[in-house]
Amino acid sequence: MTMRDAIRRPGCRFVARQFAAAPPPLRMAAMKLPSILVAAWHSLWLLQKQHSEPAWARVLVCTVMAAGLGAVMMLLTGLLTGLASDGNWWRVMAPVNLTICVVIANTVLALFRLLELALPAGALATLANGGHWRTTVLLNAIGLAGLALGFVLSMLLLVTASGRGLDNVYRNIAQQGIQVRMLLFVVVIGAANWFWWRLRANQRAQQQQATESQLRLLQAQIEPHFLFNTLANVQSLIGHDTPGARQMLIDFSDYLRAGLVQLRHADSTLAQELDMARSYLQLFQIRMGERLSYSIDADAQARAAILPPLLLQPLIENAITHGLEPKVEGGVVRIHASVRDGRLEITVTDDGLGLDAPRRQRHAGNGMALENIRARLRTRYAGHAALCVTPRAVGTHASIHLPYTATP
Repeated sequence: MTMRDAIRRPGCRFVARQFAAAPPPLRMAAMKLPSILVAAWHSLWLLQKQHSEPAWARVLVCTVMAAGLGAVMMLLTGLLTGLASDGNWWRVMAPVNLTICVVIANTVLALFRLLELALPAGALATLANGGHWRTTVLLNAIGLAGLALGFVLSMLLLVTASGRGLDNVYRNIAQQGIQVRMLLFVVVIGAANWFWWRLRANQRAQQQQATESQLRLLQAQIEPHFLFNTLANVQSLIGHDTPGARQMLIDFSDYLRAGLVQLRHADSTLAQELDMARSYLQLFQIRMGERLSYSIDADAQARAAILPPLLLQPLIENAITHGLEPKVEGGVVRIHASVRDGRLEITVTDDGLGLDAPRRQRHAGNGMALENIRARLRTRYAGHAALCVTPRAVGTHASIHLPYTATP
């Protein structure tokens, strides 16, 4: 049956008419509901301070998941005990099982939400990355605590709803063997969480290694181009500006020294990134003369931040290559870094031609710079970091937000 045939049916026509007659905001909400629920499902498995999905969607998804799990557990119990065909057993025990599962699931969700609100963003990102067995033990302990607390709350809820004493309700549950199923449930969930977190940590480590390898390959493609251009500039300056050529060689040596050190390590500091950025900007300042000026503003706390290497240089390179160098009068590059609420924010702002200006022919790898940064942030911080590039009235504003972790 085609979709058109289905709509021709009376019931479907009625639903279609009601949907068409609904106010536009209601229709838009109905159309967005599936995507909201899917996003809420993915959000259940992420530890982060702020969730873009509404709280009711996360609770609804959690409740439906728990109810489905409770139904599966009842079916397995009925098949094993021969009670699956007993309608009275389903009528009596289904509300009890579903209540216990739903209350436990939402209690676990509430405990993890309290954990998200209580921890600083940096500690939460470290916890979300996993990788260490202590992290797995802690997360499982919180889940098991939520399971125990949820079981107690569900008992109180059942007592209140039934009007019977706690001993009568518990005796009925004991006769049905729910304690044994709950113990098995705890063991299965604990083991599944352990293996799932270990698998996730291994996958994330492999993705990070792959991303870093891609970065090194990209850098290997970019550096020769930059090297040859710089040496050509030095050669052109030797004849008429010997001090300028000498200074360019000094800045270029500093840049190469900083770059080679960072490429050998998985982590860098913002101080090292800014030192490399200063050498890079000084090179272009000699090349562009008075057409280029820059400023770097970062306090000691921000400079101590740990971050993946070579995150900053592509943003500066884009600002100069596509924003300021093609502009006749040149312009200014401003770099600012600050720490606020446990997060590091790095901004690169220029007053160049902007995002809408036609791009010149890009050298190898440059077109992938922004996507490369986003991929590295995604791999390293699992959704807790972001790169935003926005147009300004004049020029472009690029910002990186990531959890703050300082060097010892």
